[in-house]
Amino acid sequence: MRSYLGALRIGGISGIVVGLALAIPGWTGDWPRLALMRVGRSVAVAWLVAVLISLALSRLLARTPASPRASREGPWWRAARGALTALALAPVALWLGLALPGGYAAEAMMAGRRDGDARPNIVLISIDALRADHLAAYGSTQGLTPNLDSFAAEATNYRSAYASSPWTLTSLGALLASRRPSFCGLKTADAELENWYMWEAKLPADVPILPEQLQRSGYATAAVLTNPFLAEERGFSRGFADFRNDDGAEIRSVLTPARTVSGEASRWLKLNRRQPFFLWIHYLDPHVPYRPPDLRPEVRAEYPPSWVTARTYWYQVMQNGDPAERTRYQEFCRRMYAEEVRYVDRWFGELLAQLRKTDWYGDSLIVVTSDHGEELFDHDGFQHGHSMHEELLRVPLLVKWPAATEADEQVSQTVGLLDLAPTFLESAGAPPMPLMEGAVLPQRDGPAGSEVYSEGLLYGPDQTAITADDYRVVYHPHADPGEPEFEVYDRRTDREERRDLADTGAASHLRTRLRQLTEESRAAASEVKAAGTREFSNRVLTEKQKERLRAIGYL
Repeated sequence: MRSYLGALRIGGISGIVVGLALAIPGWTGDWPRLALMRVGRSVAVAWLVAVLISLALSRLLARTPASPRASREGPWWRAARGALTALALAPVALWLGLALPGGYAAEAMMAGRRDGDARPNIVLISIDALRADHLAAYGSTQGLTPNLDSFAAEATNYRSAYASSPWTLTSLGALLASRRPSFCGLKTADAELENWYMWEAKLPADVPILPEQLQRSGYATAAVLTNPFLAEERGFSRGFADFRNDDGAEIRSVLTPARTVSGEASRWLKLNRRQPFFLWIHYLDPHVPYRPPDLRPEVRAEYPPSWVTARTYWYQVMQNGDPAERTRYQEFCRRMYAEEVRYVDRWFGELLAQLRKTDWYGDSLIVVTSDHGEELFDHDGFQHGHSMHEELLRVPLLVKWPAATEADEQVSQTVGLLDLAPTFLESAGAPPMPLMEGAVLPQRDGPAGSEVYSEGLLYGPDQTAITADDYRVVYHPHADPGEPEFEVYDRRTDREERRDLADTGAASHLRTRLRQLTEESRAAASEVKAAGTREFSNRVLTEKQKERLRAIGYL
């Protein structure tokens, strides 16, 4: 008996050492929960193998039973032997944990998908402030996005996709809830909302969102995000078993680059053993200020070193400056923005290459989109959050369906980002969330699209808009007497929105519809501040968070 206990101690401790040696080199601080699972899994398997080998060798080498002898061991040696025995048996707890369904140990040992589960993995990739017209897939000739265009060749290209708001918080919050910003607690009825958005607005706990619903349906969920408005304090971590936002409460660097985001997402993909899963990746590039990390010094040297690509710099310094200098500055901003797009495409390509190497890529649902566009002086403005024009509301939308799905290469009718959550839930076989306003994305090109409602300006008196196949109508509910209430643009002949048709009576039915939707939204938004649980106090923000908001031009 003593020989077997000795073999157990030798085998058990050896297995633990071998398991740790195999797992520790792959440790990552990005995902400590999954990394710890990997260590536990490695130790458990190595321990079991080592113990079985040690016991088998002990049995083979035991020719005759040992003759009994009196124990001359002192108390310290007995205590040490007991401690070694306890250490050698410790991994038994990992195996016993498998008997607890849904427990930590069971999740650590789980690999692949359950038998009969054919649901696809779902990957949502959003790129902040990405204009559709900078992708070759949408007509650009600048050659900035070879990787995005390669992906577009495998996907359905939605030519007329629109956001619910022209800036991040309200747009992506509405996407996750599939509700207008006013109906998911991200807007109040005030005329101007900048201060409220900065210090109070958050996704309320009583509004169900996509990752929660997928998690309840058995999906592993993870998010690798940038942008301080997508932080845990704003409600965006709900439903994610693994959540990372370097721009949130624990800020590690100013402006997390795409290289870091792709690296963190890649490490999660390598550690995650569960399928199906939902992974959301959000790149901050190409958000202002435009400072591409790989910009060649000679390119930057073509422009004055004092120039910065910031909203305040344009409106406070350059807007009323010398016309020639102003034109040159606009060229500078457009070029730096294009270089940011080139940079994020490079690191999107690194992530895409890893996704394509997996055996589940073909059967996965993978979406690439943006939260909003960016104005590069199209209507004498800069950045985003201040208007409802085409360059801010239109977003790229590329959907790679699971392999067996029949879908057209292009869909031309109007769709909205509110349609993503219903599409994901249907693909996952998950029940819909209450009060969703979006619809499942069409997979075939058709004659008629949706009417996409947008609201929630960050700067200036609020506006609302409705985008249909034929017209866009913009409503100014806080216009002074004598000022026009509406802007109307014919999207069939004037996609750049140069000719306002409000005086012609065009799109009268959409004006009526937009006024009605605006009043409905205002009624819903009026309840937000009254709900004390929906307040996001200024005191919650740390100085580092405020630094981050300043860094991306919001303060």
